[in-house]
Parts: sequence; C-alpha cells; structure tokens
Amino acid sequence: MRVSRATAVVVQRVPGAGVAWFMQWQQGVTAAAEAFPGHRGTDVYPPPGGQAGDWVAVVNFDDEAGLKAWLDSPVRRQWVEKLEAHIGKFALNVSPAGFGPWFAHCLHGQDAAPPPGWKMVLVVLLGLYPTVMLLTLFPGPYTQPLGLALSMLIGNALSVSALQWAVMPLLNRIVGPWLAANGQGQRAFSMAGTCVICGLLGGLTFFFFKVSYPRQSRGHARQLTAQSGENWSRLKAATATSI
Repeated sequence: MRVSRATAVVVQRVPGAGVAWFMQWQQGVTAAAEAFPGHRGTDVYPPPGGQAGDWVAVVNFDDEAGLKAWLDSPVRRQWVEKLEAHIGKFALNVSPAGFGPWFAHCLHGQDAAPPPGWKMVLVVLLGLYPTVMLLTLFPGPYTQPLGLALSMLIGNALSVSALQWAVMPLLNRIVGPWLAANGQGQRAFSMAGTCVICGLLGGLTFFFFKVSYPRQSRGHARQLTAQSGENWSRLKAATATSI
C-alpha cells in the first residue's frame, strides 16, 4: 500500500505522432523524480486506446515540501522544457493532501492532519461503491443510448456531486471517531471499525449482486432470443433461395 500526502496531477494532450516520444520522455522524467526524497511513485493514465488524447500523470510525494522541491527543481525544469519544445504546454494541478480535504474538517479543525491514507481510501470506497452501483442501475440504462462518452460524463458528474455534498459529509460524521482513532491505545477500536466497514462492503456487494443479476440474466436471455430469431430468419431465407 502506498500512502502519499501530496499529489501533482499533470494533464498533457499528446498527438498521435508524438505518443512514442512522450512515453520515453515520461519514463525519463519519472526516473528523475524517483531520485528526490519522499517520492512515492508516478502513475500514468493514457487516453482510451492509448494513443492521441489527454495523458494524465499523477506524481505522489510523502509531503508538500518534498513535492514542492521536485516541482521547483532545475532538473524538472529541464525535462519540462524538452516536453514543451516537442509536444506543447500542459496543465498542472497540485493537491497538498490527497483525499485530505474530504476528511480534515471532521477531526479537530481545519489545520488538523488528515487520517491515515488507508482509512481514507476505505471510507471513500464505502461511499463510492454504492453510489456508483445505484447510478449504474438508475439512471444508467436511460443514459446508455446517448453513447459511452456522454453516459460516462453524466454518471461521473452525478457520482462526484453526490460524494461531495451528500455521501462524504454523512460518512464523516458517522466514522469520525474511527478516523481519529490512530493512537497505540486505540488499536482495538480501529481494527473493530475496519472489520465493520469491510463487512458493510461485503454486504453491499451481496445486495447489489442479487439486485443486478436478474437484470443481467434477462438481458442475456433477450440477446440469445434475438440472435436465435435472426439465425432462424437467415435459415429460412437460405432454404427458400435453395428451393
């Protein structure tokens, strides 16, 4: 498990002819970042198809100071100049605390350090999974005819909005004591809360499996029926032609 407290997100639009060069450049700049103290890894997300489009690189550091040292370094400046000369400008967004802004206010005030990364990930998963599943079941079937791109945009907009203004504030109030239980004397409470959340995720998985499986079965049956009818029509047409 990799826990980072500071993240830089770089979005770079790469033309099809520059993909191979960009991938080599990304390997080089990642190796350069690894030499800086506090580097926790770089994740690269290509566009659909892995070719032309927006490439996203997420650079993780232990803390904001380590990230700033890398962003302000002459070494990175040299790599950026190569990129801008060959590909063009890029967009940079710095998040000083990862998921922290969703959690810091529910502890001891705005300046409090966020809880451990694994706890934040677990709570986000607890909020994100049922939200995405519910939006997939409804209104997912009604947005699918609009096409994958627009359907995904609508779904993501709804899920992010629900997390930001409804789900996460509610979860913060419920699991706040568990998020803050990080001392040596609170280990038992922390482990118990972890088991409860894992149990809830398991229960949600079972529930959504039961809810979604009949739909999948009916959809598969309709598809088989349609294919059978189409095959029967083709067989009759071929028979009539041969006669």
